[in-house]
Amino acid sequence: MAATADTPESWSDTEFKAYMVRSFNALNDKLDNYEVRINGLESAIATLESKQQEQEKTLGYQDSFVHDTQSLKHENLVLKRTIKQLEDTVDTQATHLERLEQYSRGFNLRIVGLPENDSEDTLENMKDIIEHKFQLPRDSIENAHRVGKKRDNPRHIICKFLRRPDRQVVLRRKREILKNEKYFITTDLTPRELELKKRAAPLMKRLFEEGKRPKFRAGKLYVNGVERSIDSQ
Repeated sequence: MAATADTPESWSDTEFKAYMVRSFNALNDKLDNYEVRINGLESAIATLESKQQEQEKTLGYQDSFVHDTQSLKHENLVLKRTIKQLEDTVDTQATHLERLEQYSRGFNLRIVGLPENDSEDTLENMKDIIEHKFQLPRDSIENAHRVGKKRDNPRHIICKFLRRPDRQVVLRRKREILKNEKYFITTDLTPRELELKKRAAPLMKRLFEEGKRPKFRAGKLYVNGVERSIDSQ
């Protein structure tokens, strides 16, 4: 069946990502509500059990009281199972969002340390670099812009390529071509990937010193082509 304007298959990356974010937030709200209910139930159970102990001492065992306590315990168990299901759904949606952002950034490169001035044309500057240093067509780049607030150091540039193979050419040759430059080119990581790479940095440094070849790719650490835990020693 062909996708219509109202189906996810017809949405743009931006529309789909916005939908996923809305769904993710809605699930988080549900989790918060369930956690509040569980806290209330656990408090009620504790109160009933305390009363039960007091009444057992003076009035004997009361079936109705036990029934109320067991009913609350059952409802609490059901709510905990529901929360576990919602948490699993949130995790799945978070994974989908991360993969969607990774795919989108897979066309980008980040340029760090390139001098900045108020009258610059960032896109044209990047096209000049791609053409003269990497011998790639100027139309290889779809867009380029500075990101972040202006400070003493030049802001980073996000450069979006039209074709992934051209981006890969730059990644393969950047170290050799830019070895005498004061700026460098790197991948455009998602916030989660950046956090993981920072965690992996001490281990990667030690592995380099041991003569191994660690690489960080798509949120994972590889050593000589084999995946390795970021938190391993």
